[in-house]
Amino acid sequence: MPEQEKSSYNSRAQGILFVLAFVVAGVILLSDKNLQTDFGIQAPYFIHWYGMLAIAVVSLISGIVLVASKKRSLGIAGTVGSALLALFLIGDLATYSQVGFKSASQFATYLFGVTKYPGSLSYIPGLYDLLFVLFVVAVIVGVISLRHPKKNRVSTA
Repeated sequence: MPEQEKSSYNSRAQGILFVLAFVVAGVILLSDKNLQTDFGIQAPYFIHWYGMLAIAVVSLISGIVLVASKKRSLGIAGTVGSALLALFLIGDLATYSQVGFKSASQFATYLFGVTKYPGSLSYIPGLYDLLFVLFVVAVIVGVISLRHPKKNRVSTA
């Protein structure tokens, strides 16, 4: 019986990274009092909270779909989506004035610093970093998987 090799995209690792990103985004939503009160600037203006909620929902749905499917097109979508979500987190720095920071670098120190930002309400430092890293690793996993798909042996009778 001759055997043919058929390439398939292995999306399980990328899907697990998305599910982990959902967990991290959920912890951010529940623990970051600055995010919940929009830094006390313009209650009830919660655009940043809704942005994180969107990240959480997209991450969960993407993770479930990627774990359940082995379609190459979904792997491409997952890789592109991971990159866009990572860029979205970086792009959020442009909104520094909306939350009372004097510069984007101050906001970056708050979001991506490993120690608690002085004078801020309760939050867990490092979670935004972790979320960003999960999306970057998902991009890397996606690119590697797309360039080197696993081989499934298919028997033909």
